[in-house]
Amino acid sequence: MLPKQIDHIENLNFETLSFLITYVIPLFCFDLDFDLNENRNFLMLILVLIIIGWIYVETNIFYTNPSLAILGYRIYKVQTSQTKDMIVIVMGRLEKGNTIYPKRIDEDIFFVKKA
Repeated sequence: MLPKQIDHIENLNFETLSFLITYVIPLFCFDLDFDLNENRNFLMLILVLIIIGWIYVETNIFYTNPSLAILGYRIYKVQTSQTKDMIVIVMGRLEKGNTIYPKRIDEDIFFVKKA
């Protein structure tokens, strides 16, 4: 894809925290000893994780995965002269005026390299 210059940028890294909280809070519903030998606890744990994962994939917010943050990736909402509200995943930081090379991952989600 052709390079694009950033006209407006908004940091979305806080969404990673909400993703993590969404997984952690339901786990408090289970016994704190996590007795996974009991069939009910194991089944409920798997069911909760599958449902939450399915919701994130269906709503296209899979990009908030905390493992990306651990690896040094950042998430931004970017506007250029050709596009509006692109969600971009980039290694490192972006600023207004930077030139990026986007590669489409999904409908409005892009992996970008900074020039």
